[in-house]
Amino acid sequence: MLTVDNLSKSFSNTPILKNVNFSLELGKICLIIGNNGSGKTTFLKCLSGLMNYESGTINFNTNNGYLFLSDKLNIFGDLTIEENLKVLSIYHNHTFDQSVFNESLAILNIKQFKDLPLKFLSRGNLQRNKLCIAMNLNWDYLLIDEPFSNLDKDGVKIFNELFNNFKLKNKSIIFSTHQNDNKLSIDKVISVEDFKEIK
Repeated sequence: MLTVDNLSKSFSNTPILKNVNFSLELGKICLIIGNNGSGKTTFLKCLSGLMNYESGTINFNTNNGYLFLSDKLNIFGDLTIEENLKVLSIYHNHTFDQSVFNESLAILNIKQFKDLPLKFLSRGNLQRNKLCIAMNLNWDYLLIDEPFSNLDKDGVKIFNELFNNFKLKNKSIIFSTHQNDNKLSIDKVISVEDFKEIK
């Protein structure tokens, strides 16, 4: 279970997150909403350890920890989808599985781009590549920023189905988005401006 206690973060003495308390059990999907600059990405980066914070505690009490996928659409633009994933697998101490990788390419409908460097993929297909990473690494909590941006209707449908499948496997997802019209079984909706649960 993820627990956040009294988390606070400021930029140049301007509070972004103030005494945030939050928890999420395994097998849950949490949507974070808020205006641009309200702190959605900051919150996710604090959870992931990529950003320092002034006070508070964050604990992932799980076996497989978390995976953070930012709003940046690729990591190594000169590498192919497979090459990029192999580098990330080493970083996350995960054994690359070719059969799982091939299956994820087919599900995401990006098999035809497997030999192209990421820098040549469209923004929508780079989003699919992010989910390919999630399908091939071990994690209990997926922290993902704006996963539905730049996706067409088919892409949104695929993401919805995979997110719901992750949930059925007792994995949790915390994601931010500007569009809340997807067909997800969402357990929590959080407004980052005041961090009050609104669903």
